[in-house]
Amino acid sequence: MNYIFPVFKDLEKSEVQDEAETQMNKSIIVIGGESAEEMTCMTRIDEYIVAVSGKARPTVLYISTANGDDRLKISDFFTKYESIGCTVICLTFFISPFPDAGHIASLFEQADVIYVAGGNTRAMLAIWREFGVVGLLRKAWEGGKVLCGVSAGAICWFDYGHSDSGGAFALIDGLGLLPGALCPHFSSEAGRAESFAELVKLTGVHPAYAADDGVALHFKNNQHHETIRNNAKSSAYEVSPAPPYLRLLTE
Repeated sequence: MNYIFPVFKDLEKSEVQDEAETQMNKSIIVIGGESAEEMTCMTRIDEYIVAVSGKARPTVLYISTANGDDRLKISDFFTKYESIGCTVICLTFFISPFPDAGHIASLFEQADVIYVAGGNTRAMLAIWREFGVVGLLRKAWEGGKVLCGVSAGAICWFDYGHSDSGGAFALIDGLGLLPGALCPHFSSEAGRAESFAELVKLTGVHPAYAADDGVALHFKNNQHHETIRNNAKSSAYEVSPAPPYLRLLTE
């Protein structure tokens, strides 16, 4: 009997350590933008998201609020992720039957990965706050589920996001899961880079990140962990209010 108790104590200690490590691995993967082709086929970034989930065939919750629950975009996303064996579920607010609180919570419980679509960031956040989605996202993140998204679905996780959803480029409030600010579509939309650099300079927001289309940044436990590119031409940056204004974020 004297040999059994130490074994149980060691096992309990190991379980506590494993649980603590799992709780600490909070991942958010933000994508600067996608081409029309990238929206319809698995990319290196998509494969990376699946790998971070730790499951060969994770359940992916697609939240299409920002694009108004566009049926074609929803269909393309299902086709893309189901092509590698993932189970895809979707939270919609503009397509009946409209979800109640229990159904929304159930979708989050099922998900291993939560992927947020691009579109109108301001409208998306307003709807989420109205329907209690913000708290569910935080709970999912703290519980080790992988959060990710593109464009509006990328900037929403930060204190601030660089958005044109109000008709002009501006820094808007995000969910605050990640510190600082993010600018998507950095090199592909006219005026983006100049506007973001000027706003960073004026506000002093720090850290400030920028990502081209086809680039993702993985933040692990609130720190930049890895940069993933679909092609070598796209880049991501840390933007500073003082020279040198841009620092390339490497792999």
